[in-house]
Formats: sequence, C-alpha cells, structure tokens
Amino acid sequence: MIGSSGLAARLGARVSAVVLGAAIGTIGTLPPRVRYGYVHPFTRALLARPLPAIHSPDAGPISGSTEPVTHTGELTCVLGVTAVEVGGGIGSVVELLATRLPELGIVTAVVCCGDGVRAQRLRDMGIQVRCVSDRASALSAFADLCPDVIQLHGVPAFLEATARETGAPLVPVLHNSEIHYSRDRWRTFLDLLGQAVSAVAVSDLVRTFHARQVPEPLRSRIAVIPNAAPGQTAPDGDERQVARDILERAVGGCFGDDVVFLCLARYDAQKNIAGTIASFLTCVAAGVPAQLVIAGDPSDWVEFRRSDAIRRGSPHAGRVHLLATSDARTLLAAADAFLLNSFFEGWPVAATEAWTAGLPLILSDVGGARELIERDPTRSVLIPNASGAASDVTDARVERARWRAGRQRNSSELATAVRRVVNTVHRERGEPRAPRDASDGVSTMIAAHAHVIRKAAQTKPTDPSLQPVRVVGDQLGGAVTR
Repeated sequence: MIGSSGLAARLGARVSAVVLGAAIGTIGTLPPRVRYGYVHPFTRALLARPLPAIHSPDAGPISGSTEPVTHTGELTCVLGVTAVEVGGGIGSVVELLATRLPELGIVTAVVCCGDGVRAQRLRDMGIQVRCVSDRASALSAFADLCPDVIQLHGVPAFLEATARETGAPLVPVLHNSEIHYSRDRWRTFLDLLGQAVSAVAVSDLVRTFHARQVPEPLRSRIAVIPNAAPGQTAPDGDERQVARDILERAVGGCFGDDVVFLCLARYDAQKNIAGTIASFLTCVAAGVPAQLVIAGDPSDWVEFRRSDAIRRGSPHAGRVHLLATSDARTLLAAADAFLLNSFFEGWPVAATEAWTAGLPLILSDVGGARELIERDPTRSVLIPNASGAASDVTDARVERARWRAGRQRNSSELATAVRRVVNTVHRERGEPRAPRDASDGVSTMIAAHAHVIRKAAQTKPTDPSLQPVRVVGDQLGGAVTR
C-alpha cells in the first residue's frame, strides 16, 4: 500500500511537471515586460507558499566591516541602483563600492528605489542612502548629493533619464548579458553609452555581448572590471559539523557521507533550476553519492513549482532540497561543493564567495565562469551552457532550453562533472579546508573602479571623444549602419 501510494504521488508530480512545463512554454512566448511585470506577480499571489530557510541574526555586511566610513575625499560618486537590497551580484557590488571607495578618497552615496536592511546598514556606517520613486524625487536626491560622477548599476528608466539630466559624467556598469532588451531599449542604451564617459562590464563575456550591439567608436568605452567578493573565514571541523547539523534540520534530511552540492540562486528562468534538478537526479539515479541544496528567492513561482514537481517525481526526491533565501555563511560551511548551471550571468558573486570558501565549483559557461574555473582547474569543472554557445545566448534560446528541462544538451557533462567533484571531495575528506585569499581581488576591483571614476570626473563634456553617435539604421547589432 505504501509503495503504491508513493508511486501514485510520483506519477502525480510528473503530471504536474508536464503541465507546469507547458505553462512555462506559453508564458515564454509573451514579451519580457509582460512576463516580469504582470505574470510573475500574478503567479506569486496564486502559487506562493512558505519555504524553509536558515537565518543568521549576526550576518555582517559584504564588506566585512561595520566600522563607520570616513569620507575625506573631494570627489563624490553617487551609485544609482534599482534596489540595493537585491541579493547576489548587484547589491553586493554596490555595497562593496560604497564602503571601500572612501578608502581611496572618493565620497560615496547611494540612490535606489527601495529601502531595507542593507540600506539602513549603509546609513549606519555613514553613507548617504536616498530612496526615490519618480523623476521628482530623483532630481531632488541628485541636487542634494551634488555628484561629480554617477555610476548606474541597472537602474529603471526614470532614474537613468534623471541622471542624464544632471549633466554629471556617467559611468554605466553592465552587470549581465541583457537578453531581454527590446530594440527600443538597445537604442536607449546606445544613447546612454554615447553620453557616458565610459562603461564597466563585470566580465569579458558581458563586454563581448554588449559590444556586438554598439558601433565601433563606442566599444572602446567599455572596460572590463571583474567582480570580486571578500573571502570567507575557513570553518574548522567543529564549525562545519555545526553548520551541517543546522542544514540537516532545515531540510529534514540526513547527508551521511554524501557529498553536498550547494546552489545559491533565485528560482527563475535565468538560473535554470528545473534543468539542474533534472540532470542532478539522473546522476544520483546512477548511484553517485551526492545531494543538492538550492537556496534562493522564488522570483518565478511557476519555475519553483515545476522544479519541485520534477524533484517529487523522482524516487530520489530526498536527495534534492529546496530552501528560500538563507544565510550564505552557514550554507557554504555545510556544503562540500558549489553548482551553478545558469543560462547567463554577468559574474556570479555567489560562485566567487564559494571559491573563496575553498569549495570546488561546477559552473556552466556564463560570464565570469571561465575566469573562476581557471583559478582552481584541478578541482573545479566548466560545463557547456545548456542553451548553446554562451556568447550567443538569447531569450528564445533560453525558453527552448527551459522547455526541455528534462533532457538538456549539457546533462551528460553535468553528470560527469558531479562524479569528478564527488571523487575530489572524497579524496580530501578529513583535510582542513583551505580558503582563498580574496583581498587582492577586492582591492583590485575597488582600485579599478576608482580609476574609472576619477578619469570620468576629469573629462569635460566638450571632449570630442564624447560626441554622440547617431543611429541611422533600422537594425541593431553588427549589421547596423551608424
């Protein structure tokens, strides 16, 4: 009876996965603005449910310090961002810049579209944070802050337009391969880059992606400054066991001698959670002693529900665990390896943090992945991108790859990588985990941003190199005539 009940539950889950996959296929045909602006909020209201999570009351700032920031410079840079609370790359990078640029004599302030814990933490450290919601409030914030330079970290249209109105030198920071940009949005980006003194791409792949969309005279304005993350303190054996116990209680399972893979990522189209789970379960079904823990925000509840249905449809469902956004320090201490099988990234900060914590990595070919794997080539593995060539990723290719989550083109390579890393972890069992010193990478990133900001502040608006480039063709990309 129990066996037949379990089989019926798995069959029901598989049917749910098929239905939800069809829903994802239908939703994927809608314009991105409809998907993200209307469908996702609706499905969140319809499908959301509480998820287990691991919280840490003493989680500190990404900068590693809570000391007040001393502002002694004569140059002010305002960091514009949609929401400084955003987890992962953008929020972490903005916090690092806000807290570390003052060490190099640059006064920082943040203009964002939402308040929260991180925003308040920055205020407590002496950094001005202004929350804005429209053009009027943005103009008021910029007028009060008197920026010498404005860095734009993926801001909404009204904030970008207001920043351009100030007349201050602009430095857009490109954090991702923007596969959802419409033709009009690319034209707006070209106008922005034409006015900007320079732009920063967080990886070579991101620069290549954007350079394909702009004319030759503008490509030289895009510099590459790789993202960095502060190092984690290496946990000793006792600390790792405590973290492991906490994680086991959170997921209601037992890891035993299994190798625990960690994926810190949102449940959405970009991160390919459904495909990752399907491929991982295939590997586990072949006898590989491994378990997978995924922790992140369900920004797309259809993606989460489909991922969970794929998990529950397997007889090995107990080897995959889904958490809400959780304390990264605890998870990194408890895990044995890190896995991220995204379709596209700018530079995965979570993977950088895993590398600094001494974990071997399995990364799909996305922005920053090659650079991170090259830092630890004997223990980490780069696998192909499930949507095809990393430099050619498009919204349509991502949606096709999502549709075939159960049989993605990189499934066998992921399974091979998991086996290889499991063997590596087993060889290293009992050895102290060796953290990587990330201080040089952070210092290099901050110094490079400071150089770009100072150069921007010294550039006069009448500089001939900043004359706008007119778009006279009807197509974007390499074939456009300008």
